[in-house]
Amino acid sequence: MSAAIPVLPLPRKAARDWDSLRSSFRGRPALDLGQAWLAAPEPLFAAGQVRLALSGMSLAVAAMLRDRDVFNPVEHFNVPAFPHGDVFEIFVQPEGQPAYYEFHITPSAALLQLRWPGPMRALPLDWSAPADPLLPYKVRRWRIRARARAVRQGWEVHAEIPLRRIFEETAPWNGSRIRVNFARYDYTRGRLHPVLSATAPLSEADFHRSPEWHALELRFR
Repeated sequence: MSAAIPVLPLPRKAARDWDSLRSSFRGRPALDLGQAWLAAPEPLFAAGQVRLALSGMSLAVAAMLRDRDVFNPVEHFNVPAFPHGDVFEIFVQPEGQPAYYEFHITPSAALLQLRWPGPMRALPLDWSAPADPLLPYKVRRWRIRARARAVRQGWEVHAEIPLRRIFEETAPWNGSRIRVNFARYDYTRGRLHPVLSATAPLSEADFHRSPEWHALELRFR
């Protein structure tokens, strides 16, 4: 069993304004965005860092993303935004559970929420069909807590993922393990393709390679 990154609770009465959140995440486990599948990063690669903690029974995520051109025109819930502009992505899978979740957050905090019953690449998704191929996998009945804002030289995200929704076969407990990956589509207007990056040491530019994701150990106390 590989070593897991321990994730600890935030202070119980931590303030929720941006400056206080940034301070409360200081010193927490940090994961750097990169392009592990390349011998060297692309010229337009922009750095980013994700810090992790627990907030009650939720996985708390704080991301700081450098960005030359922060934009995404999509504003509506569960509309795929990744073909249109900047997106930060969160992947979460309890250890031993086939199903996993994928969450997209734009700079205006528009959300896309997906539940995959197994490896996404093995599912019959027809992107050429007129119907939305993601429709059967969209999560509508509940939403994660997420917000985002533009800052100097980029944007930042704060999100809380309710673990009781993610754990489908057992309840999350002290010592539970999950696998995670954090990724982004970094667009620049005037360029056809975005720059992709991820925190996990992926051997290919495929964010869904869950065996290569990070292992976390949840320590509620």
